[in-house]
Amino acid sequence: MDTEASEWAARLDRGLTADEEITLNQWLSADRRHQGAFLRQRAALSLLDRARALRGKPIEPVVGNENEEIDDAPSRRRLLKFGTGLAAMLAGGVAWQIWPRARRITTEVGEIRHVPLEDGSVAMVNSRSALRISFTEQRRDVTLASGEAWFQVAKNRERPFTVSAGPAVAQAVGTAFDVRRHADSTEIIVTEGIVRVWPLAATHAAVLVEAGHRAIVDQYGNLQRDLIDGPASDQRLAWREGRIVLDRMTLGAAVEEFNRYHVERLEVDPSLSDREVVGWFSTDDLDGFAATAASLVGGYVERDGATLRIKKSPTA
Repeated sequence: MDTEASEWAARLDRGLTADEEITLNQWLSADRRHQGAFLRQRAALSLLDRARALRGKPIEPVVGNENEEIDDAPSRRRLLKFGTGLAAMLAGGVAWQIWPRARRITTEVGEIRHVPLEDGSVAMVNSRSALRISFTEQRRDVTLASGEAWFQVAKNRERPFTVSAGPAVAQAVGTAFDVRRHADSTEIIVTEGIVRVWPLAATHAAVLVEAGHRAIVDQYGNLQRDLIDGPASDQRLAWREGRIVLDRMTLGAAVEEFNRYHVERLEVDPSLSDREVVGWFSTDDLDGFAATAASLVGGYVERDGATLRIKKSPTA
């Protein structure tokens, strides 16, 4: 039981996926003893954090250069293994202080939310997204279970702001950055300051990503960092203003973007998907985009119930 509890405590510490949260709740509900064991393990982690704070060491792995390893999981695992007895003596009195206050934020299809956070930070949450916010006195943790969010982080060097999203982790102390989960990767675009990024699997050392750059971490833990020019960044982040900006984007990619904001589906003839389109549109103007895009690529629009199709004209 204690072994399972320690594993769950470690997973919660780095951020749970939506499926893991469901499994954890089921495990806790199955036996009241599970709840006590889990609280003891959380207490053990809190003791480690408090001890590090007293020694002046960072709570979360903060590296000084790209060659330093950032994973402090082994020390945490040792504490979970040997610190259960001490944690058990304290859990009864301080568990309510140790357990992080969690806040869930979700957006419906087409909804974009501006969410002030309790530390003074702000989250802009895109359509079809789900976040879990968990702040304590020592740390600020966010788990992006799906979708996309842009964060304007209130500066506080004593409480790093950490976002876990699929295979990637991003950490800042006062900056602005966007995190988007794709099917097989996570993309981080930094719009202000510097953000530390590393793979959750710790297969790669952390890298520093500056404003105007992005990092992509794939499902295997591979990390790629590159420069993203101003127009490309503006195009990617125009959703914050309820717009989609197309600057020589392929029609297939543009259709994929629009489908994030609508229950109705937009489909495109495969022979037209590689054609480039330009322009800017409101995220809620699916019909206007379809008509304009069809005219740009020599096609026409056909509606079939809740599906719009951009088809190739016979003479094109």
